[in-house]
Amino acid sequence: MTDPSNLVAKLAARPKGRRNKDMPDGRQALLIAATEAFAVQGFDGADLRSVAAAAGVAPNLVRVHFGNKAALWEACLDCIAALATPAMAEVQAIAADASRSLGDRLRALIIRVATFYAAYPDVRNFVVRRGAESPERATLVTEKLLRPAYESARDLFQAGIDAGIIRSSHPALFFALLNAALNQPPSFPMLLGQIAPEIDPATAWTELLDTTIATLLHLPPSQAGAEPAGNGREPLS
Repeated sequence: MTDPSNLVAKLAARPKGRRNKDMPDGRQALLIAATEAFAVQGFDGADLRSVAAAAGVAPNLVRVHFGNKAALWEACLDCIAALATPAMAEVQAIAADASRSLGDRLRALIIRVATFYAAYPDVRNFVVRRGAESPERATLVTEKLLRPAYESARDLFQAGIDAGIIRSSHPALFFALLNAALNQPPSFPMLLGQIAPEIDPATAWTELLDTTIATLLHLPPSQAGAEPAGNGREPLS
């Protein structure tokens, strides 16, 4: 069985050209190439011949392995959902850790979400930018990924609302706002640099994370001075 964490992690470093003996098999290669194509071009814009060429396989392998374009798209979504499952488990563990303050747990949760998005930009674009292009695919994205992600964090968000740390009338609204804040395009550092050249593109992602935490969490004075999320960490990219 394909390990989705190994599969989707290859998106960012996928070699160009035809596969060699060290590259994924045909089915894996198609999933990698298709996830990227669907994320960038959307379902209608993604061309199966181009996907096969990017994967370094014959076009007929799409039909052999997946049957049709819709089934290929759903297989990509299944890989993404499997990839996200460990991150959701970490979020649940953070939420349940009674040894940490509520503010610290909320802060750690936001950092975990940001780290996941930064590590998998094609996943982010596949889900958020392209997942709602049709009602059927939007439903699949919601049921397989967005709802489980929301459920993993809902109780902690509600606790934050009850404590006045999160200023929202409903945890789902905060969930949507948080994901929108962190879901910037890969070109975000360059675009930000065009309007604020004094911000180093190498630290733009971590500065965005620090700003998101400072803006969305109204922490008590004892926790408001916590070390910025980017300090002592590799830049998010």
